[in-house]
Amino acid sequence: MARKFFVGGNWKCNGTTEEVKKIVSTLNGGDVPSPDVVEVVVSPPFVFLPLVKTTLRPDFHVAAQNCWVKNGGAYTGEVSAEMLVNLDIPWVILGHSERRSLLKESNDFVGDKVAYALAKGLKVIACVGETLEQREAGSTMEVVAAQTKAIAERVTDWTNVVLAYEPVWAIGTGKVASPAQAQEVSSIFCFLIVWLCGWDRLMFFRLVHIELL
Repeated sequence: MARKFFVGGNWKCNGTTEEVKKIVSTLNGGDVPSPDVVEVVVSPPFVFLPLVKTTLRPDFHVAAQNCWVKNGGAYTGEVSAEMLVNLDIPWVILGHSERRSLLKESNDFVGDKVAYALAKGLKVIACVGETLEQREAGSTMEVVAAQTKAIAERVTDWTNVVLAYEPVWAIGTGKVASPAQAQEVSSIFCFLIVWLCGWDRLMFFRLVHIELL
């Protein structure tokens, strides 16, 4: 089974209504291959999800930038997977480096969030990657293995998961991840999926290399 290409854009905490409308208009006019070839997903801030969902071309999809680890309740500021499903938002980004570092989301917590989102019918962009300090210390394999293992232990079907390798050390540092470095990490992930999940899961595995997600 051929795997589709995947292109995603995370708008982070940016934009106004007018700016979002302009971005969507530009995307709607873009010339891209058919959905059979490439899957395009954009992730605006939560407040703009309905606007983007209703105005974006139908062959492009929308992702939330995060969701909570369980159903709704007394979790001020959080958004549940059920809410996203209710809004017909098909994708969610989980485990982003900014949430791991700023909000101290652990590997196990991210793994639980991925499992819960999948169980509720969402597709997941699961982010993993090492910091500059970790790379320079030679800990890349150890770090990404622990992050991936926490997800793999909770996921049996990778059909609706895209693993997004985010070299945190290449963001805002002036350093650039070379094609050779990206390929090195891709090989690590393929090994990890085979080791953790078995050869039969590798055919469903999709990895994207991200520098500004």
